[in-house]
Amino acid sequence: MNIDNNRLISIPLVALSLLWMGATQADVNASRIESPEPVYFYASQPGKKTLDQDSNGGNPFASALVELLARHDLTFGEFSSELIDRTVEKSRGFQRPDVSATTISDVLRLCALRFLPKPFSRRRVALVLAYSDYSRANLSSLPDAKVDMERIADAFRSVGFDEVRTVLDPGHGEIESILKDFAALSGKSDLAALYATGHGMEVEGNIYLIPSSYPFLPKNIMLDKRTLPLARLGETLQANRANLVLYGGGRENPFEADPKNGP
Repeated sequence: MNIDNNRLISIPLVALSLLWMGATQADVNASRIESPEPVYFYASQPGKKTLDQDSNGGNPFASALVELLARHDLTFGEFSSELIDRTVEKSRGFQRPDVSATTISDVLRLCALRFLPKPFSRRRVALVLAYSDYSRANLSSLPDAKVDMERIADAFRSVGFDEVRTVLDPGHGEIESILKDFAALSGKSDLAALYATGHGMEVEGNIYLIPSSYPFLPKNIMLDKRTLPLARLGETLQANRANLVLYGGGRENPFEADPKNGP
């Protein structure tokens, strides 16, 4: 599955407008389907980079997320809007997050979602994945990606997620097993969240997380095999009420500047 940006719907405006029109819990229940498509939160806009460190010691997007996870008073629409505003503030305008979904039903389903208080009998799980040590990949290492992994995992635990798994710098051969195991776990859950960060890029509307386990080749070829497509991470989430992908990496295209690096 590729993420087609032409089909994605901006969450904050749509979600807030639905809340304003009076979307009820019955509306949310009526729109529910099994294993809904994930909603994607991006730390930056297309073509833009992200910061590895802010005054809190990590990506401004991660810092904003940690703060907002603990808020009892936020609906999903408010959470989305504040995540954007706080990231912009913490990055001093360098980063402006993007939030998107595939269908209106995905938006409607999440309008009444709150992280706190935790609904009784609802099972929630999270996977936090970070690539930090790029010493073998010919790229600069991101020491604060590890910091973000730890504090976001702690934030999920603090709001009552039933199981939170952390993965740091997995080998390319390990990641498929990790994702397969989490897919099985999320399939038995009501809400699944996946936070992923590291070096990343966006090429022709598709976002790729760059593994740290082998050298990065500056050529726009075989990206599905040389990187971890964000859509692949989204496919991992199989919860029956809501699935959230939170992506902390960059979205610049490293191949645009030099046409010789094209396919």
